[in-house]
Amino acid sequence: MGGYPPGRPPRRKKSCGRMLITAAGVVGALILAGGGAGFAVSELTDRIEAEQRQQQQHQSQGAPRGTEQRSLPYEDRDPEEWVQALTEVHEGVVVDWEAPPHRGRDLDRGQTVMEAPGVLLVDTQLSGAMGTGTGIVLSEDGLAVTNYHVVEDSSRVRVTVSDTGRKYTATVLGRDAENDIAVLQMEDAEGLETASLAAGDPTPGDAVAAVGNARGQGYLTSVRGEVLGLDRSIYAAPEGSEDYSRLTGLIQTDADVVPGYSGGPMVDADGQVVAVSVAASSGTTSSEVDGFGIPLDVALGVVQQVLSGEETDTVSIGADGALGIMIRPGEDGVVVVDVDEGSSADEIGLRPGDVIVAVDGHSVGTSASRLSRMVNDRNVGERITVKWITANGQVREEETVLQEAVVN
Repeated sequence: MGGYPPGRPPRRKKSCGRMLITAAGVVGALILAGGGAGFAVSELTDRIEAEQRQQQQHQSQGAPRGTEQRSLPYEDRDPEEWVQALTEVHEGVVVDWEAPPHRGRDLDRGQTVMEAPGVLLVDTQLSGAMGTGTGIVLSEDGLAVTNYHVVEDSSRVRVTVSDTGRKYTATVLGRDAENDIAVLQMEDAEGLETASLAAGDPTPGDAVAAVGNARGQGYLTSVRGEVLGLDRSIYAAPEGSEDYSRLTGLIQTDADVVPGYSGGPMVDADGQVVAVSVAASSGTTSSEVDGFGIPLDVALGVVQQVLSGEETDTVSIGADGALGIMIRPGEDGVVVVDVDEGSSADEIGLRPGDVIVAVDGHSVGTSASRLSRMVNDRNVGERITVKWITANGQVREEETVLQEAVVN
């Protein structure tokens, strides 16, 4: 079956996806709502994070493939040496640093960027929606990075080279959900301009600019700021969700980052990439919004891990495991909206209207996102035990074998 919710055609997302966070490593007084001052953050996912995840998600079926890993390109290269060679400095993103700085209460709408070697506009096909974000080209033959949340749950990824307008289909080679990095391979790409990567880390007070596809506008803008601090940690979850996730080691800036910059470069005064934009505090005024970036060395570490072909507790390569169901949050668990015929879920008797309450003895709460990740973090061919309450109130618990997902 396809990846669209019943009766819901694809549509362009709204600017949603805000998250509540506490930044314990930023300011000690910032704690979760209910215990003191709250702090809000947008996960910059140009999917309908708050809307779509609270409506329905899809984990599509596929033929079981065991636990073999996908064959990777670049097998003839030493991953460590290849990644180290990426830091050769060349022409970077051109930002107008001489323009008057943004002033006033309103968010900085940014300046149009005309020259951005190695920067991509990312478009994704999702269940019932379209998503947008930004990416960074690392090699002439199309290796690139973006945030995992930009491509998560997508059935198709298309990228556009910002400077030339050329479009490519991209495959997700691997991802690190904990660090929110995905490694992409652009199909049939050659002779691409690559992003210029900084050789060192920024320091507090350094000028930086975030560059990205703001709110899916279809062209690049930049918002300037300065580095406020390093090694920041945030706890985040979509609004209305208990599914908190932790991002660590981030660079904090006062740039007015908005949805759409996800996965794009944060550059220094020379236009060299120092970080990958990942999150921003939500707010309606410039003083309320700070942008967060994943340090470049962390992103490149994930690239090296994926190219090595070695999975870890956080790095996954190839297709995820899947039950083959469409789900949404419920009052007592996660509600099954649809079941793919012949899928793992179908084989154990899961039906629309059933409520999943646990996987392998661990509660899923009421979070569709949590259940999705509990399943997606497992390998194809792996056995899991699902506990659910049927539509007529019967409690059931069955073991099944995960099949290959056709979504990222």
